[in-house]
Amino acid sequence: MSTLEKAIGLLQTMPEQKIETVYTFIQFINSQELEKKGIEPANKKSAKSILGIASEYANPALIEQEEGAFKRAITKKYATD
Repeated sequence: MSTLEKAIGLLQTMPEQKIETVYTFIQFINSQELEKKGIEPANKKSAKSILGIASEYANPALIEQEEGAFKRAITKKYATD
């Protein structure tokens, strides 16, 4: 059984919402490959919009901690005190 056949079998068992997520991811991967070849994808989406599919896993309680987290980590890592 080919990988494509295995993937189709899995897709047939998934709920529609999850299939839409998988399809969006496949579009993203395909657009990256086209860009590597210098081809502009017909339905180009930004990486930011593609990554928005992960929003269902966001933890609102942690959003406040995320503000400035990168700056704090870099400051801590490269502090010269």
